[in-house]
Amino acid sequence: MAGAWLALAGPACALDPELPPERYTITRWSADDGLPHSQIHDIGQSPDGFLWVTTWEGTARFDGLDFSEVARLNDPTGGRRPSRRLWRDADGSMLVAVDGPGLLRVPAVGAARPACRDIDALQVSQLAQGVDGLPWLAARDGLYRLQSDGRCTRVAGGQSLAGRTVNGMLAQADGSLWLGLRGGLFRWQGGRLEALGERLGLPAGEVRGLVRDAGGDIWIASEHGVWRYRGGRLQAVRPERAEGLLLDDSGALWVAGTDSVVLRHRDGRWHRWGEGEGVVGYATGALFQDREGLVWFGTTHGLFRIADGPVRGIARQPGLPSDYIRSVLQTADGQVWIGHSLGLSRIRDTRPELLFPQPGTQPSSVLALAPAAGGGVWAGTYNRGVLRVGPGVPAPVRPLATGDHPLAAEQVRALLEDPDGTLWIGTERGLVAWRDGRFDPQPLPGLPALPVRVLQRSEGGRLWIGQLGGMAWREPDGHLVVLRPGQGFPAQSVFDFLHDADGGTWVASNRGVLHLRDGGWRQYGAAQGLRGSSVFRLLDDAYGNLWLSGNHGVARVPRRSFQAVDRGDRARLDVQVFDRDDGMPSRQANGGSAPAGWRLADGEVWLPTASGVAVFDPGLVMERGRGDVPLVIDTLQVDGRELAPADAGVLQPGSRVQIRYAGLSLRQPNALRYRYRMQGVDAHWIDAGTAREVTYTNLPAGRLRFEVQVAHAPADWSRPAASTGFELQVAAPWWARPWAVLPAIGTLLLLFILLHHVLGRRQRRHARQLEAEVAQRTAQLREKNQELEEASRQRERLVEQLAHQASHDSLTGLPNRRAGDQQLAMALQQADAAHTPLCVAIVDLDRFKHINDRYGHQGGDRVLAHVAGQLQASLRQPSLFVARLGGEEFLVVLRETALAGAVSLLECARHDVAALAIAPDGDDSIACTISAGVVERSGREGADALLQRADAALYEAKRQGRDRIVAG
Repeated sequence: MAGAWLALAGPACALDPELPPERYTITRWSADDGLPHSQIHDIGQSPDGFLWVTTWEGTARFDGLDFSEVARLNDPTGGRRPSRRLWRDADGSMLVAVDGPGLLRVPAVGAARPACRDIDALQVSQLAQGVDGLPWLAARDGLYRLQSDGRCTRVAGGQSLAGRTVNGMLAQADGSLWLGLRGGLFRWQGGRLEALGERLGLPAGEVRGLVRDAGGDIWIASEHGVWRYRGGRLQAVRPERAEGLLLDDSGALWVAGTDSVVLRHRDGRWHRWGEGEGVVGYATGALFQDREGLVWFGTTHGLFRIADGPVRGIARQPGLPSDYIRSVLQTADGQVWIGHSLGLSRIRDTRPELLFPQPGTQPSSVLALAPAAGGGVWAGTYNRGVLRVGPGVPAPVRPLATGDHPLAAEQVRALLEDPDGTLWIGTERGLVAWRDGRFDPQPLPGLPALPVRVLQRSEGGRLWIGQLGGMAWREPDGHLVVLRPGQGFPAQSVFDFLHDADGGTWVASNRGVLHLRDGGWRQYGAAQGLRGSSVFRLLDDAYGNLWLSGNHGVARVPRRSFQAVDRGDRARLDVQVFDRDDGMPSRQANGGSAPAGWRLADGEVWLPTASGVAVFDPGLVMERGRGDVPLVIDTLQVDGRELAPADAGVLQPGSRVQIRYAGLSLRQPNALRYRYRMQGVDAHWIDAGTAREVTYTNLPAGRLRFEVQVAHAPADWSRPAASTGFELQVAAPWWARPWAVLPAIGTLLLLFILLHHVLGRRQRRHARQLEAEVAQRTAQLREKNQELEEASRQRERLVEQLAHQASHDSLTGLPNRRAGDQQLAMALQQADAAHTPLCVAIVDLDRFKHINDRYGHQGGDRVLAHVAGQLQASLRQPSLFVARLGGEEFLVVLRETALAGAVSLLECARHDVAALAIAPDGDDSIACTISAGVVERSGREGADALLQRADAALYEAKRQGRDRIVAG
């Protein structure tokens, strides 16, 4: 059914020719994504809608999400054979040129067989459509035609091509054939092969491809570039070497360049996609347009798709030097501001420009953005505090605080300017404010000093604060409400807020999406169908959807789906997830910065990712979520044997039936939803979501029918996009057949009557005895359960004590050296993943031997405990870690901290320790000092090297007289 539909439907469309080419998305798949090999030789599409690709390691089919090998082309031992060319024959089968067996025919059902009825292994290098509809075959031993009856006949004079490599063929109306060979352009006519290129004026060299456009012009791809033959004249169109050509349904010419480039020629203009757009590898000449109008091409590095779908990416380019995007914001003047790992860029008139860092200054990651009164933005940085960036050209950039001001080197992840001019600043140390040129380090007494991730003001004047460790809001009258984990708040960290007109508030958290309404919380997480645990950004669109970003992609969820879950109408949300298969530059959407995404004035949704900005057109998402979708039964396996549904026959009782189905949308595969039922087994339709496989065991005897439907998300099953199914016949087991059933029934009746008389009295006699025994055993079991529960509680307490003792120092209460080594290893991994700085320090208590000698070891132990407690109190930030190395030495790990900040923190700790008054014995008190060596990690430096450098810096601190911090 699907094959017939596709054969009649033809291509749905070409890539939208009116869309600016920079709006197209390029997506790549390689062997890491399931391809048998990354070098693509040819691309085609079978009548059922699967995309076929040939590689060095065999042939694979692609349904938009998964690759599956065409095992029928493997050798008898299961080994994959290199495959070259693809051709869809008139009968719907696929012809595949395979090394060894030659040209094979792969029908929709059944084994592969030689494509030529009269030749076992014809080694074919190229195929082309003849003007009479019959294919031309360029083989190792000459030129052939594939006849309609399956015979392959070598044409007269065709042996002149024996031993030649044919790269391209183009049939002419006069019966001749133009051939692209390594030696140039040739023509075969009337049994003779003649050189044509020199006569037309084509430079000598390899010809890689030939196509004819609707106007009759012939385009030639050669090692000397792209040429056009029109009206008897040859014209050079582009000088760079070309490997392949394709004319799409809009009339545009696509050219596969040799090295990491693909080009499009339309209306006399060229557009180029290269490494900056994700094209990598050397072109193999494979170019193809599928039925949905998408353009596919292959290189040595994988399979590529060019699409005009609802998702596109904006990645690294001039003016946008980094593709690790942290925050996005659009100001009222229409300018889009992008904070990234190397600074701040602005997009005006579609062109990005780098605003910060300015020439001669060091870069710093821009984590937070907020509109500034009077135009421009406030920008929060990783280690440069807050910047004020003006709206002009050039845009002036000035720091809010300079010198040794506490804000000058602060890490800022959230900003908000109030109408009264107050600038709220979310830092790793908590919320601070800037008013009338003055710094307020504690503007909201009672708010915990926890890292701030988002600041918003809702209608009515509430100030909302999201933190790592809870959330809070301040009422317009100044009343502060603080929510902490475990105290009625169902999450740990808050990354975003979205406020509804009805007073409800949506919260993006590390426990999914929370909805606060009428004083109560609703929580939506993995159990309700969301991917991952953390949600970074919440945005709505004009179509009644919420957009959620996280580390596992971007999700679109209709608001009515949340309402259906709330009412109990369904258990899971209808979630459409977008990732790299849909055109996102990266599946990982970044968060922990504000705002981590923006809905632009034109309705587009921009979200930062680890490889660029992911741009969504919600209207196009909804539009593309309509129309028919080919739906196929991909495989049917019965007890591990793959069968065609029509050949299943009568199944034996107890057979295991596995059915795999697929809706074939190569443009937007993640948008499809499925439901199925086995009539005679399932009372209702089973909602499968995105699952495309179902297994049945112990099917009942009789004639059954399996049905499956596909719909676009959100699924509207009143109008499915397609339906299909097939019938199964299951034989009855021997004991259920009439000749066995009737005698068995009679025998059972006689036995039942006999047993009823014999057992009746015995049952009544034992009933009272059993009741007494049950009561006694129940009481015993209750006692045993209580004993086991108490033993389990004691065991849990003991395990917790042992775990704490194994990882903590008994004297100081600090983590011990083993725990310190583990924390340092984790910090190195986090720094590598997030590209953040890392510092390590070794702290030593000065002249500790003197303390031990004077006050004894017991007094020395008390001094060590006091100093350890003060170090832990002074270095209490979540990104810092203190452990005891042994003796009087301590390890300090400072994550996300540059060297200057580490020195500042350790200096504070040194002063705090020096201020201690410790009385180890009697009323005498002593003052202690510490020395420390601190180093910043360089490159991918390991733990041992860091500790050695820190130890050397500590030694230098001792040599300089102690009571000091030395940076190595």
